[in-house]
Amino acid sequence: MIIYPQPKFFMKTQIFHVAAIVFLAVATVSCKKENPTPDPTSVTDIDGNTYAVVKICGKFWMAENLRTTRYTDGAAITTNLTNAQWDAATTGAFAIYDADAANNAAYGKLYNWFAASSGKLAPTGWHVATEAEWNALVTCLEGSGVAGGKMKSVSALWNAPNAGANNSSGFGGLPAGYRSSNGPYALKGKAAYFWGADQRNATQGEYLLLSADFATTATNGATKQFGYSVRCVKD
Repeated sequence: MIIYPQPKFFMKTQIFHVAAIVFLAVATVSCKKENPTPDPTSVTDIDGNTYAVVKICGKFWMAENLRTTRYTDGAAITTNLTNAQWDAATTGAFAIYDADAANNAAYGKLYNWFAASSGKLAPTGWHVATEAEWNALVTCLEGSGVAGGKMKSVSALWNAPNAGANNSSGFGGLPAGYRSSNGPYALKGKAAYFWGADQRNATQGEYLLLSADFATTATNGATKQFGYSVRCVKD
């Protein structure tokens, strides 16, 4: 059998096609490297409230407490409850410390655990921080012995001594205090409580605590009717 050599023009065409494919592949990779998705610097909730965003240990966190009055499906979150109604609640609700609008502006709202765990409180593409995410954050910030100082704002809103506060993480924690399960408000200026989306048991949810008196963090469980601050994490 006689094997005829390929014409030179055919070989050149093949080489051209291969070169073109390589060029397009390189160009595509180059474009991707030159135009990465930018990190978010803010996020907006369904009410139109805009929050600063900070990247801590590889995750994007809200750098402010949540203030929304509605779930992401548009439904209003129950509010303006009396102490007795707040204590009896078994569905989502929020309160503003002492019903004072200035506290809402400074600290955001206080949500019960039912709202925090609803799966529709955070802006779309975000979620309420879980216990695992709080624990991972504290670990990344060199442990509970010092993480509180790194998470607390140096704002004058904190009572003295605001131990160890330097906000080196950018988290910007503020002492919003809480609404207790039976209704009264307490510890504004002294402590920040943040719900986790997890439950500890049938009657308690998980929370993380920052205190004016310590550079530490603490986690524990609290009755689901307590009103605490909420921070969200990007999905």
